[in-house]
Amino acid sequence: MGTETNNGIPAGQGKDQVKTETKLPEKPDCKDVVLENETAINVDLDEEAKKKLEKEDPNYLKNRELFKKIGEIKSEKLLSEHVELGLNKLRSSSIVIEKTFEDWVKRNVNVRECIKFVKKKDNKDNPICKCGNKRNDHIPRTVEQPPDSKWDQKSCTTLIENNSFGKINFSGVDTNTQPQYMRVAVDNGHSNTIKKMERLFTEFWKLNEPDLLISVTGGAKSFNVSHDICVSFQQGLLSAAKSTNAWLITGGQNCGVMKLVGDVIGRSIFTSKICTIGVGNWGKTWRREMLLNRNRHPQSREPIVNYTLDAPAKGYAALDPNHTHHFLVDDGTAEKEGIEIEFRGELENLICNMFTKDGVSLPMVCIMIEGGMQSIDQAVSTLRKGNTLVVLKGSGRASDILCYGFEHSIEVETVEDGEKKKVRMLTEPCRKEMIKLIDKDFSKYRAQGIVEKMITAVLEISMYRETVTVFSIYNPEPLDFYILSSLMQSSGNSATRMRQMRLAITWGHARVAKEFIFSRKEYKFSSDELNSLLLFSIIKQRTAFVKLLIDYGADVRAFVTQTHLTRLYNELRSSTGGYRLLQEKRKKEKIERGKNTKSEGGLQNGRKNKNRFSIRRKDKGLRGVMLSDVGSIMGTVMQGSYKSIFCDPKYNERAQGDETFENPFDILTMYSALADCQPMALLFWENCKTPMATGLVAHKIYMFLDKMEGKWARMDEEMTEKLENAAHEFEMLSCSLLTACYHNYDKSEWINILTVKMKDWGHLSLFDIANITNCKNFISHAAYQSHLTDIWMGNIHASTPTWKLLLSIIPPLPIFLSFNNRVTNKDGTMKRLDMICEETPHKFSSRERLELYYTSPVIKFFLNTITYLIFLMLFMTRLIATKSASSSKSSMGADYYTLVFVISTLPVEVSQIMKKHTKSVKKRVLNHFKRVYNISDFLAVLLFLVAFCIKARIDSDDDGIYDLNKFSSYHQYRLIASLCFGFYSLRFVQMFEINSQIGPKLFMLKRMSIDLFFFLFLLLVFTVTYSIASEALLYPFNNNTLGDSIFMSVKRSYLNVFGDIGSEDMDKKLVTGHCNVDVVNQTFWQSMSLADINKTEFKKTIEHTKKLFKIDIRENLDLTKYCSDNDIVNINVIKASTVGKVNYYITFFLLCCYLLFVNIMLINLLIAIFSNTYAESEAKSGIIYKTQRSEVILEFKARPWLPNPLSLVYFIILFFQYVVDKCFCKKKLYRSQIKKVNRQNASFNAFRASLIESECVAIYMRRKKAMAASTNVILEQMQLKMKNMTNGIERIETHLKKTIAPAKPKMEKQESGETVEDKTEVEGAVTVTKKEEPPQHKLSRINPYAGAEGILRYTVPDEKVPWSVVFEWYDPNDFTDETVTTDETDNVEDLKFNAIDGKVDRISLYKPYEVVDGDPLNPCGRTGLKGRGSLLRWGPNKFAVTIVTRWARPGTGNAFSIKNKQVIEILLVKQDKSQIFSLPKIQMDKESDKRVEVHRRVMKKVCYDYENVSAAENDNVDKLLQKAFQTNCMDVYSGYFDDSVNTDNAWVEVDVVTVHVDGQLATTPPAKGSTVLEATWMMLNKKPVVRQNDAWLLKRVCTKLRCYNPWRGEVLL
Repeated sequence: MGTETNNGIPAGQGKDQVKTETKLPEKPDCKDVVLENETAINVDLDEEAKKKLEKEDPNYLKNRELFKKIGEIKSEKLLSEHVELGLNKLRSSSIVIEKTFEDWVKRNVNVRECIKFVKKKDNKDNPICKCGNKRNDHIPRTVEQPPDSKWDQKSCTTLIENNSFGKINFSGVDTNTQPQYMRVAVDNGHSNTIKKMERLFTEFWKLNEPDLLISVTGGAKSFNVSHDICVSFQQGLLSAAKSTNAWLITGGQNCGVMKLVGDVIGRSIFTSKICTIGVGNWGKTWRREMLLNRNRHPQSREPIVNYTLDAPAKGYAALDPNHTHHFLVDDGTAEKEGIEIEFRGELENLICNMFTKDGVSLPMVCIMIEGGMQSIDQAVSTLRKGNTLVVLKGSGRASDILCYGFEHSIEVETVEDGEKKKVRMLTEPCRKEMIKLIDKDFSKYRAQGIVEKMITAVLEISMYRETVTVFSIYNPEPLDFYILSSLMQSSGNSATRMRQMRLAITWGHARVAKEFIFSRKEYKFSSDELNSLLLFSIIKQRTAFVKLLIDYGADVRAFVTQTHLTRLYNELRSSTGGYRLLQEKRKKEKIERGKNTKSEGGLQNGRKNKNRFSIRRKDKGLRGVMLSDVGSIMGTVMQGSYKSIFCDPKYNERAQGDETFENPFDILTMYSALADCQPMALLFWENCKTPMATGLVAHKIYMFLDKMEGKWARMDEEMTEKLENAAHEFEMLSCSLLTACYHNYDKSEWINILTVKMKDWGHLSLFDIANITNCKNFISHAAYQSHLTDIWMGNIHASTPTWKLLLSIIPPLPIFLSFNNRVTNKDGTMKRLDMICEETPHKFSSRERLELYYTSPVIKFFLNTITYLIFLMLFMTRLIATKSASSSKSSMGADYYTLVFVISTLPVEVSQIMKKHTKSVKKRVLNHFKRVYNISDFLAVLLFLVAFCIKARIDSDDDGIYDLNKFSSYHQYRLIASLCFGFYSLRFVQMFEINSQIGPKLFMLKRMSIDLFFFLFLLLVFTVTYSIASEALLYPFNNNTLGDSIFMSVKRSYLNVFGDIGSEDMDKKLVTGHCNVDVVNQTFWQSMSLADINKTEFKKTIEHTKKLFKIDIRENLDLTKYCSDNDIVNINVIKASTVGKVNYYITFFLLCCYLLFVNIMLINLLIAIFSNTYAESEAKSGIIYKTQRSEVILEFKARPWLPNPLSLVYFIILFFQYVVDKCFCKKKLYRSQIKKVNRQNASFNAFRASLIESECVAIYMRRKKAMAASTNVILEQMQLKMKNMTNGIERIETHLKKTIAPAKPKMEKQESGETVEDKTEVEGAVTVTKKEEPPQHKLSRINPYAGAEGILRYTVPDEKVPWSVVFEWYDPNDFTDETVTTDETDNVEDLKFNAIDGKVDRISLYKPYEVVDGDPLNPCGRTGLKGRGSLLRWGPNKFAVTIVTRWARPGTGNAFSIKNKQVIEILLVKQDKSQIFSLPKIQMDKESDKRVEVHRRVMKKVCYDYENVSAAENDNVDKLLQKAFQTNCMDVYSGYFDDSVNTDNAWVEVDVVTVHVDGQLATTPPAKGSTVLEATWMMLNKKPVVRQNDAWLLKRVCTKLRCYNPWRGEVLL
């Protein structure tokens, strides 16, 4: 439009904008360049036109294609004859550079202002225009019109440049952000403005893509909602917004439901992450003049305005400070309401269409809480667009009206235009009730026809049954659950289902997906869709969805491909340990590549690397991670001992493929462990191919991550505890499987599981993995230790005693020992299990026996221990021998023996290093030196060689002449040899770790040594502190060097701890006065005669002393008597060796404090630390011993069978054997054939081991479920007992209140002295009672079923009785007694329930009951039995029970009473073959049955048998009964009756009255009727023998008649 601003500038062009005539740039910036004219020059040209354009401007077509991509140029067809016109447009096109957000807003978004001021007649003093704005609020060029002029929006308003946008700074409000705001003009349905909002959201406001749009509507001004509903709404809304990254849209005002949304967003720590958009009315915004850009901060680069949040005037509303964005819709007026509704609807459509994926728009849900007619209109608009609606029931006003109409409307068929159509209608009573609800809240709008409008809208909303959800705070699930449920109910195509599933996965509600998606038969997902959902679920770490998808049919083997795994590792969360490990690896690679680039020095290579790194830096998070990186990480975790399959070169490429893996669940378990998702790791672990090995590796991963937590210094104790618990859980799972295998299979089977080489784990066995991962609990398992014992003993029988083994060391004694049959090949691999079973016992030859004996680890241990002892003895004798003795030629043999022994240890150590599972030599060496004993071995060898070289040099230079240098070298030899002997002694101690008594003690010593180190640090702090202080006080100027002074002071302080106080030395320094005579004189004259003092200084000292003491200096002069307090301090020379009393006392005080802290506190602290360490070590002594035993056994298994120093011979032979094998190919071929056979055997054994492990997993899961079920049963029983106790206490409290409350007024009157009238009870007095709740549902669950023999009920706990409570395992028996004569059909689908079914009344006396699949459900809950049982009818079986009473008058005829309470008699009958009396009753299920007539028929037919009497007598009886029912009848109970014949589908209901008779009816003896076996009166002076439910009724009768109650205080039902 050609409108102008208030400054005369056309709309769309600001002051600062520069319009330049220029050609299209060769490479325009897509973000900054747009064309001014929206209908400009994007042309579709024919070939001739293109050629001419290319000839005129070669760059035009390139620019045209670029503009097509950015979508800024509209299409316009040009014919070939109009090419020149197109060229002219191209040349004359003007380009506007929009550099800022401000430029874009002023150009694209206008506002509307009134330009014709028409004054209101009733506002003369304060001129206000008919548009609602004051005169000062109009723009300068506004024209004033006569008051009687007509004002309309179209002619009296115009569009001007936007002057209200930017950010809002709320003054006096603590907000985390400054909300963005923008004023938007109403212009032709907003279509032009709305289209431009997409760029605003994405480019300028930079909002993240949402997964859901939530529109909140409801009350604003008169918002009166209970606190519970507000809290439930806020919690559900916040949970939904956080879970799904949702955008919220409200009215944006600081009142009503909008303030409710703003408050919860403001209080949340996720405020900055939740986009909350407010769409409000500019004219109704309070203090809107503060939002004009003329009030912006002058120094800010972007428009920011201050907004004061105070109480608004009537009819206005302030903006909410917690919304992140505000749209203020403007139509040029200030009084019109609802102008923003259309804009809000179109904005919601734009947002939904902006984020369309696979043809499915963004899902949207509207939440309605309270509200008025506008909220209902918005709800209708939402449903018409196909979106969902959630209404909060109980919030009031429009929401309650909508819920009432939604629940009470009925569906009817109507005929319109000859076609049948289903509509929703309200019955007349419901319509009247709904009109009452509308009049209650909207009576002032009745003249506007709001009643019919609202009813019509509500009925239209009721048609959308699938997309409308009613939520109540009393529902068991939260609001966010119902929001998701409403979104899931809408049907659609495959893309819609996928988006719904993604939303459900993001939300984390698997039950909703299972109920609304997977339960529908028409919903079927393809394999690709399932894989996509499974990938999304794993990335989001939704374990429940992963399980659901696997159960639904997702193929995990087909899912686990290189593509999916690469995607999973690239999507790791930044908080996980796997992310940090991969990030560290990437940093190391960059550093190494940078070093390589520098070393190469090539400029071209450096540029290539630079470009590579620049591309990687653009990646977010871990983009670009390859599976080879994961393999490297796994190798690091496993200390280089495991080569992952991902280390294959083909995974070192970025190219991805669909290659599957043999062990997908194992791979996913490793991923879950690296992703810190323990539940998902456990889910995958249950289906692993090698669950024990996978569990051990997962344990190692968690322990490694726990270790790295300390390195990363995150100090997250919760994460550390989580990782430790996860590691322990996987370790225990592996142990549990090994236990199941150990107890359920033969020894050969579980040994095979431990020793078989697994291809998927780098050809490592479970035994090797346990040692690498150091799983102490697994290593200490009985099966593992049993296998270790077999290794330790070799083929020697395990029962052979130790003494026998030692005595057999000398050949040929070993041939007399007993040996076991081999289960392994000579190379250590397992034989085929079927061969072991079929193998017959083998008799070994003498040579084989000797070989088996000397190659067993136990014999190796004994031989090495003996030779080591010999070595230590010789070394010790050479060390303590005198120089002359050690230099004799006779002792040289011992020296060379020790040398050969030490040298022979070197190849042993090298062989141990080379036999490590680690592939890298560097890692092998590092892993080898992680053990303290290996370090001590290395240091011992090194020191021994140094000492031997020194000793050899001394012996070679020995000429019998004493030399000081020789003597010094000899002492150096002794020092180094002593250290060497200490290290060898330490190594000797390690051999005894295999002992069950010494091993744990050695571990305790290790732990205590660590504790002692920290204790010594504390001791050193106290010792040094005291020693330096005492040295300074006692010996201020000693002549020792600095080092000697420190050593002596620390030595004295350390000895003080052990009782060497040194008090005598301190007492010698004690002076009686300020100075000691001898010390002062001696020190003074000595200082005067120092050789290094020159004469000048000496003279100055003499003159100073004369002046100071006022005496003549003479030899041997006593200076003490001239010493005053001040003078003596100033004489430094005299002060140097003077110790006064003050220093002495201070030193003594410091000594006392030092000994107090050290001897008492620190020593006791050390004792406490050692005690704690001992207790912890003692508790783990079994595990510690077994772990150390494993290390020793494996070490000696790898050693040569010849002990040191004879092992040198073994290695020499081994070397020659290696040479021979290289020279002769036959031997090599033979060995390759042996390896091939062994691999075949290993493959067979691995397959068998996998099957057994799978069976063990199944056994373990069954036991786990059984334990969980038993635990649940125990918990349910405990909860049941607690509930019964609570109910009993509540009943007692209720009874006490009822008992005390009536007597309280009487007691108060008695205490006040008032007279209290005694109201005597009158015979026959009755009252009318109201309907009450039924008794507790107990008799209906008693086992066995009372209606037939041998029928058992399913046990139903109290908390599982209601149908609303889920009871998954509920599977009761179905019983219908066919012997019962009835006209009832067994086809329940033909019956009508909750209605009159023909002549049968099936309406319940209690409440309407549910009908599920045609079967009526017991209204009080489950009974444990399905079917009709022994009852006549399906559903309610109604009985009329008449309790006939009279006053008891035994003997004399006078009324009988107990405790001042009259006693009654009741009429009981026997109506069946049972020996128990019951109350008289007959069934009343006919439609024609009238209540009073039925009860009269009970008395006539059952009690007195008046059916077969004469007509006159019958009339007399009718009169007596009529009188009794009119005067002495009382209602007792009407409703459900807890009876032992009730079932889930048939139950007893009773209508009970009591009739008190006197006169003829009281004196007439009862006569049994045709349906009665026996009738009698029974006095209630004690408890009668009746059924429990009849007793419950009789107790109520006694309470109502105020007579003696034998059940007083008892709880019957």
